Amino acid sequence: MDQLNYAVLKKSGYTGYILEKAPEKVMQFGEGNFLRAFVDDFIDIANEKAGFNGKAALVQPIPHGLTEQINKQEGLYTLYLRGSENGVRVDDRRVISSVSRCITGAIWNCGVTLVTTGS
Repeated sequence: MDQLNYAVLKKSGYTGYILEKAPEKVMQFGEGNFLRAFVDDFIDIANEKAGFNGKAALVQPIPHGLTEQINKQEGLYTLYLRGSENGVRVDDRRVISSVSRCITGAIWNCGVTLVTTGS
């Protein structure tokens, strides 16, 4: 199976919301599943429904994390939502495109550059 990225997504015929290019407006410390499943999903929905037009640059704060994997996938990942909402069963999936990249805490100066210059 091909690794998820924008080219693979386009070839797959995915018809959900995707924002490929947008300015980095959020610097998020932490790249774990919890933050990506909640915070980055909220950013993705804000992009789609409210015109936020922004991406999150993630900072990996610990030595061993997900930076390499996130960057190989160009920040894309699939979020599975299962449970119930208003008494109705929910079993949805969505490709999240609100992450631009991930950097390690070892290159913290890049984080300062993100804040001061936006690039």
